[in-house]
Amino acid sequence: MKMTRRQFIRNAAVASGTIVFGDGLIGASINPAEAATRRYDYIICGGGTAGCILANRLTEDGSTVLLIEAGGPDNSEAISTPARLFELWNSEFDWAYLTDPQEGCNDRQIFWPRGRVVGGSSSINGMVHKRGNAADYDAWAAAGNTGWDYDSVLPYFKKSETFSRGADQFHGGDGPLQVTADYQPHPVTATMVDAAIEAGYEFNADNNGATIEGVSYAHLNIKNGLRHSAAVAYLQPALERRNLTLITNARVEKLILNRNKAKGIVYNQFGHTEQIRARREVILAGGTIESPRVLMLSGIGHRRELRKHGIRVKKHLPGVGQNLHEHTAVPVIFEGSEPLPPPSDPSLQPFHAQVYTRSEPNLADPDLQLLFLHVPGYSPGQDPVTPNGYTLISADYNPTSRGQIKLTGREPTDPLSLDPNYLGTNEDVRTLVTGIRRSREIAAQPALAAITAREIYPGADVQSDEELAEYARNTLVAYHHQVGTCKMGNDRQAVVDDKLRVHGIRRLRVVDASNISLKQVFYGFLCLTLDIIRFRSAYSRHLQSSKPFHRRCACSSLHASPSADAGYV
Repeated sequence: MKMTRRQFIRNAAVASGTIVFGDGLIGASINPAEAATRRYDYIICGGGTAGCILANRLTEDGSTVLLIEAGGPDNSEAISTPARLFELWNSEFDWAYLTDPQEGCNDRQIFWPRGRVVGGSSSINGMVHKRGNAADYDAWAAAGNTGWDYDSVLPYFKKSETFSRGADQFHGGDGPLQVTADYQPHPVTATMVDAAIEAGYEFNADNNGATIEGVSYAHLNIKNGLRHSAAVAYLQPALERRNLTLITNARVEKLILNRNKAKGIVYNQFGHTEQIRARREVILAGGTIESPRVLMLSGIGHRRELRKHGIRVKKHLPGVGQNLHEHTAVPVIFEGSEPLPPPSDPSLQPFHAQVYTRSEPNLADPDLQLLFLHVPGYSPGQDPVTPNGYTLISADYNPTSRGQIKLTGREPTDPLSLDPNYLGTNEDVRTLVTGIRRSREIAAQPALAAITAREIYPGADVQSDEELAEYARNTLVAYHHQVGTCKMGNDRQAVVDDKLRVHGIRRLRVVDASNISLKQVFYGFLCLTLDIIRFRSAYSRHLQSSKPFHRRCACSSLHASPSADAGYV
């Protein structure tokens, strides 16, 4: 019996063994009972966006690769159906972190949804595909990160995608990740775009092309009406290769280090602790939150913090967990003067248009996004007075505030201290206040005024900069793009070099969004920025002179046996 790759992932959650294809060829091993007795060329810690891409690239030349993921399979209809994305928050697929109380937000704790599932946050995110400003990449390279300027990374962007309009100067036509640019927008969203044009914003038909500036419809990682995550685009093809092993529902606890060399990992699966060794490299791909946690639990970080928790210092790297930053967002919500069309297309998520603009005219590049949501997007604590409305979200995507991640204990199960220091600078507050005012200007245009009864939040009586700033502090939400905690570079705060190798530790890399280090965060929803990092780290060492190992065939059966160690039935 033939089965789809999604059916395969579902079976992989409840079985261990080896995939056998219809032509008798052998595919990946899934949760093998003997995993701890094997050695692998590469161990990838984290089966999210980064890990799925790396698993695909590093297995192409025949290298043996272990991919280990703390979550389970991405087999839920809520994951695959774009319109259901909000159901994934606070679900079994979500780490559901909370920040420390934030002084800049009147001591509120801010919710951080992050994917705990194969595909990571690409399996629970908003599916918006965004590269960012070319100037941001050039600035990254100018800071000493050779090869990360926009002209150098553009070929990797193109290589990664299948653009729905076909290949051109800025886009690729035959890559693994689907980028859909043309679809039928929700009618309220289309009205919001019309209002933005009336307000003076130029329409931009391709915000991943020559410029991001203007009002535009979002490009989406949706294929045939379904989410096209890193698991679907990258991991599923790699599962056809016999040199890949996937372990799910297993959390990496720390690294095995010997004389400043990474030798392997310690992980826990269903209460059983195991060790696995790597012949070549260990690659941390756990993301901005989990990668610094593993480093610090392994004795790599600021010596003062490590000693505080009784952790033996293996390498003093003071930048581990530092430089934490992300985009912030504040909703401006309006009530409809007539019944507005509810969401009706399950293949379309509820925010698929936006404005990119400058909060100040003297800025070189846009630093402000106004995201259009065709339903009311209430913040926690706001009274949801009506479902009949729409939202313009004021978002700061060049934040200047910086925070940190710290351990609270030496055990892997101890919670982290997550302190992004939201609104720690006056500049970040001003940007959000400007965004609120710009949102009001768009809503006042004829196209939207015709369907608007009133401003619900902040409300027409909230007018001064001080009042709007207080509103921002009370309603700010995360944009779920945390970066920076394993910064790339060569200064004192850098954790990895421009080839993503951990400073002072051989055979160890960190390859994920924690590498991003610019003051101007790459806007984005990050999947594509991550793609660049994966492509460069994998191809630079292993693919330029190697023969492909890739095999395409239909998966016809799963030969699996129960695993007592894993506890499967």
